[in-house]
Amino acid sequence: MIYNVISLSAATSTENLQALEEVKNFCTTDLGRGGKQRWTYHLLSQSAVNSELQRLCDPRSSKSVDSITFQPCSEYASLNQDRYSVEEWDLHGGPWQFNAVYDGHCGHETVNFVYKRLPSMIRMSLQALLSSCSDTVPSPELVSGALSNAIRHLDDSIRSDLFDFLPCDKLTSMGDAALRDYIQRNESEWGAISARCTQGATVILSLIDPLKRNLWIANLGDSQAVLCMKRSSGECSAVVVNSLHNGSNPSECQRIMREHPGEPQCVSDNRVVGYLAPTHAIGDTWLKVPAVYTRRVFGEYTPDWITPPLVGEYAGRILTPPYVSDIPDVHHYVFDTSNNSHESFLILCSDGLHDLYDNIDATLSEQDLADRWVNIVGMSPRKRGETGAPRNLAFDLLRDAIGGEDTELASRNLTLEMDDKWIDDVTILVQRF
Repeated sequence: MIYNVISLSAATSTENLQALEEVKNFCTTDLGRGGKQRWTYHLLSQSAVNSELQRLCDPRSSKSVDSITFQPCSEYASLNQDRYSVEEWDLHGGPWQFNAVYDGHCGHETVNFVYKRLPSMIRMSLQALLSSCSDTVPSPELVSGALSNAIRHLDDSIRSDLFDFLPCDKLTSMGDAALRDYIQRNESEWGAISARCTQGATVILSLIDPLKRNLWIANLGDSQAVLCMKRSSGECSAVVVNSLHNGSNPSECQRIMREHPGEPQCVSDNRVVGYLAPTHAIGDTWLKVPAVYTRRVFGEYTPDWITPPLVGEYAGRILTPPYVSDIPDVHHYVFDTSNNSHESFLILCSDGLHDLYDNIDATLSEQDLADRWVNIVGMSPRKRGETGAPRNLAFDLLRDAIGGEDTELASRNLTLEMDDKWIDDVTILVQRF
């Protein structure tokens, strides 16, 4: 047997020092999980934290809206599933401002579908309202109805595509071989339909009229809207606009149980049928249609979805669908435009912003967080005056949430070496008006 011998020279003192220099600022963490497993992260300086966060969150500012969207994990399967819209619509009577955050779950297809379709649907509905009334701004009730109807119609279109492709009576009458052949012959169409039906997206949006007197906020899911009212005295007040549509909200769990009496597993572990955290969403159609679709079609012909044993378990809990609602809450506010000394801000954010504070203080309530955010947003113009530099208000909120002055926590959130997502996607919009 012949062996190849490789000679390696010993590292020089300089090379050893360079190697030590490269790793001296690396730390490890168990992420509070206990056990022996540790993950490495790089301890950054305050300036390096700010630079890295700027690189990762893509801060943008338009005429009146600051935005960021953030997910530090770069692995393909964990790419950011949040989307957002910042649009100004030049309609009859002047420009309307539309902003929205869409938080996708279980994949990218449904959230992309919502991001591409919903703004145009709302704009067309608003155009129809404006053309049918003589006033610059239609009645608040009509606009609220248009927002709600657009969201519901978009969700209905996903369900309609499924039923057009495979009606329930056709599915129940088909044998397994015929069903398999039908799916395979229409593989491309089925791929798009099944993805939208097994994934979902929550939505929170705002609409402001040309006079900046009327503000509408519509919520479907567990994103958050916070209104900041800043008075001439300099004091800020925080209004938590919407309740969260998820299983951690007791009123949502009670609503689902009332709608499905005698079904103890309609909510389990604060999740819809033990699976889904949001209780309102676009998509998640498998929880809105008869269980035969989950058993025979989604479970069999949707790649990389729920494992077969769990498909049967969840399908067994689908007795009287729907379990996930597509009905949004719509809120309307009227502002006093006669006093320009009153400055206001609106914060829209995905639930990932809430989650970041679990590492800072898990006892903070929704109102505590709203007060904290409003204080940060209210202080930013003062800091801008002190430094002379423009400030992105959404970036300021994210900077606080990833750790604030705690550079070790901020460094961990930014540089953890881990293949899985260690934090949820975060998207923040701050509207100034």
